[in-house]
Amino acid sequence: MPDLVAGAAIVDITPPVGVQLDGYGAREQSSQGVHDELVARVLVFEQGDQTAVIVSCDLLAVHPWIVSEVRARAAAATGVHQDGVLVAATHNHAGPVGLRSGTLAQLDQSLAETLVGQICGAIERAWKARRPASLKHASATVDTISLNRRDPEWEKDAALHVVSVEGEDGLIATLLNFACHATVLNQTNLMLSGEFPGAACRLVQRETAAPCVYLNGACGDVNPVWIAQDFAGVERAGQIIGAQALRLIAEMRALGPGQRSHNIRWDEFPEVTPLGRLVAPSLRVVRDEITLPPREFDSDGAYEARIKELGAAATAAQNGSPERRAVTASLTRVKVERWAAAWAQHASDPAHTEVQAIRLGDGLALLGLPGEVFAETAAAIREAAPFADVLMACYANDYVGYVVPEHAYEEGGYEAGMTPHAPAADSMIRDAARRLLAEVGRG
Repeated sequence: MPDLVAGAAIVDITPPVGVQLDGYGAREQSSQGVHDELVARVLVFEQGDQTAVIVSCDLLAVHPWIVSEVRARAAAATGVHQDGVLVAATHNHAGPVGLRSGTLAQLDQSLAETLVGQICGAIERAWKARRPASLKHASATVDTISLNRRDPEWEKDAALHVVSVEGEDGLIATLLNFACHATVLNQTNLMLSGEFPGAACRLVQRETAAPCVYLNGACGDVNPVWIAQDFAGVERAGQIIGAQALRLIAEMRALGPGQRSHNIRWDEFPEVTPLGRLVAPSLRVVRDEITLPPREFDSDGAYEARIKELGAAATAAQNGSPERRAVTASLTRVKVERWAAAWAQHASDPAHTEVQAIRLGDGLALLGLPGEVFAETAAAIREAAPFADVLMACYANDYVGYVVPEHAYEEGGYEAGMTPHAPAADSMIRDAARRLLAEVGRG
């Protein structure tokens, strides 16, 4: 097996102050300043004739035009394979509008062109900086900063995955994967910021002197837990994730030839098993396009009648009762669905999209999904995967909005109302993910 080489780079992608901020429909004012810079983070791999490029941007999501342009220009400049380029967003709700697809989206061509140039420049720098590398992986539970927003008792993915990409002369980069909406800040925030993923990366970069790449996971139903929705809360969440990542990085130093945990005399003291594992590099990438079936919406009159009916039922139900919670969830779904139905009448079809799988090495893969999936969907995909560890990069290569399990349509809630897809869409995402992971697992 040829040796793995890797390189990394970061680039400031902060737009001009005054741009509208994405993520909250209720926010009408434009940005008033920059609290902290928005960044695109790049990690490149090459092993024999296989290449992979992982890009993460401090944005809500990415438009497929941006992805297509980055792939084409990066391939022309460096020779990387276009199918091996993944461009993801951290789902940052404190970044600019105009760079994603989906509901209420409109591509800002000037801003998009600038972003493509910035990303491609970083890819070229990372490619020129690549050097022999080894991979280490470890994970830890971070259970204090997120919850399932549909029901705190329901499933969430609390695992923080850390991949340490190490050169012979030090750390090349760190890859973090954690699932949580980047919404510590609410709609009252008017400052550009990388939110808590940016704060986590800054901490890791400051302590390791190497780029840190953050990929958001399956957090369609997962929100942050906050004390206050302010920048102190952003730093708190970022510090918790970043500090856990630094702990894992330090503990993984004991992995590898010549690295031992010992005391007194080696022949008298047993080796201490370090956390994590060395990953034998074995790079391969596959991607495939899928078309998600569109949802059938009711007439506006039908929604109006249903809203009145559910509103009366909610008023009649006892405060705090399970009945009232169920009715309120249904009412939320119908209200949001009515809005989504009105928008769908003049929106382009977002259903033609893609899924991507990258095998990084023995037992370790990365899955790129184009929208907001639930924690239970990620768990089902991982359970069927032929890999010990699967990193989930949601908001990758496109943005198709919420893709919710079939039972969620009956349960109601915001996510079920917002999805533009038919109930079969979640199963299609699961099937495509399983198929691609099985394919890269065989190679």
